[in-house]
Amino acid sequence: MLLIFIASALTFSAAEFSVFVPNGSVSERLGSSAVLPCGLSPALNAKMFDVRWHKNDYNNPVLLYKDLKVQENTGDPQYRGRASLIGELEKGNVSLKLENLTLTDRGEYVCFVQSVTWYEKASVNLIVRALGSSPLFSLAEVGDQVNVSCASGGWSPKPTLTWRDKRGRELTTSHIHYKTDPEGLVSVSSWLLFSPSESEWISCSVGLSDQEMIDSRVLPVKGFWREAFISILVFSLIIIVILTALLLKRQGFLPHCSFQKNAKATVNLCESVPAEALPLTGTSKISEENGDSVKEKIASDSGPHTGVSSQSSVSAKERLLVWNKLKKQKVKLIVDPGTCHRPLTVTQDGTGVYCGQVNTSNSADTFPHVLSKEGFSSEQKYWEVTVDLKTKCKLSWCVGVTQKPPTKETLTALYYEERCGIYPSTDPHIQIPAEDHVTTLGLILDFKHKTLSFINVDKQSHLHTFRMNNMSNNKYFALMSPGIKDCYPVSFHN
Repeated sequence: MLLIFIASALTFSAAEFSVFVPNGSVSERLGSSAVLPCGLSPALNAKMFDVRWHKNDYNNPVLLYKDLKVQENTGDPQYRGRASLIGELEKGNVSLKLENLTLTDRGEYVCFVQSVTWYEKASVNLIVRALGSSPLFSLAEVGDQVNVSCASGGWSPKPTLTWRDKRGRELTTSHIHYKTDPEGLVSVSSWLLFSPSESEWISCSVGLSDQEMIDSRVLPVKGFWREAFISILVFSLIIIVILTALLLKRQGFLPHCSFQKNAKATVNLCESVPAEALPLTGTSKISEENGDSVKEKIASDSGPHTGVSSQSSVSAKERLLVWNKLKKQKVKLIVDPGTCHRPLTVTQDGTGVYCGQVNTSNSADTFPHVLSKEGFSSEQKYWEVTVDLKTKCKLSWCVGVTQKPPTKETLTALYYEERCGIYPSTDPHIQIPAEDHVTTLGLILDFKHKTLSFINVDKQSHLHTFRMNNMSNNKYFALMSPGIKDCYPVSFHN
């Protein structure tokens, strides 16, 4: 039997074959998965062969199958945990699957298959589609006509723009302009002169195909827009005056304001509020020159506390200085599979976790979690967690620390939900004003000062600091959850 197996393997290895791709181009949505088809002809058993998928650099492959297995730690790091072979190798199917597509995944991929005595290759082009924004209009009167402009951004690849009147007739224009931003997303704009008497309304449609088209309509009535603009301007001024008056009253600049008679009265007022209910600090950039904020001063003056508080007596600026020192000593973490809750799945490289079965309904456990294998009990520890892509795919996540076994009392974390924003695990759940979109969080666990701080790595700004008064002689583990509302992972950024 052994001789038969060896003879069979040598026969397959010595055979000549060709590599083919059924489709020269594959097109999929941003954030979805794509299968790049590739097979052998004749359909030989490819388990004994080397299979290499590469994009721009042969020596830096997307995926490498060699010595009867996929080489996990070889190749381009941006594809680890996202690239896999899904075909039946024994039937000559060596197709590649890419998950969580990004704009950088666009381009030509080479399928290279090699036996002991023969090799062949073929290529397939991957197109990543991104749907842009709804068209926005602007109008200006030009004599008896109206100059109508239409603009839309955030598309990939280059979209088409079409003008039509009420009857569906296409309106021709030579004024269509395209612009590509640094991330590769395309914006399109166009304008045309239109007589309001010709049609009640006109439409501007932008899209990649007939099935992926976004349409907007406008009523180009002469004179209406000037009156509408004046009305909106007056209304906006009234709103600004009201908001300014309310703000001045809240800050104590208007007379008869009982909230701030003096600084001591302010502190005394807040001393009666539990630490968990104190307002959050918000963000402080690394370039700020101010020390502790007023809110941090109130938290530090309100007496001793127990449990977890949403504030720290150490200023956000000092936290950023600590972060600048610790980020060079970043701890590398991996997931402990034994702590992975259903329906979560650990990524192939062992650094991340994603929801295997998306559930958008109201579930009792919307944040199933996983812990790190490594635990901490002393000094200052710093690690990073990737919570989202630049394309804003994630609908929810949770990142923090806890003890084993995890309990509500030992959990200290930040949560994110699409409609709620970022909020702390302490009560009340007050939203933390993050700076735009957060993709990577830095966590500083400080046993000396008994704090857990969160840094927005993208903006180099301080997000939030918890004071943890019961840390002595306790081991803490990094915790993260991708939520259950999407299939995109969160992972330790090693």
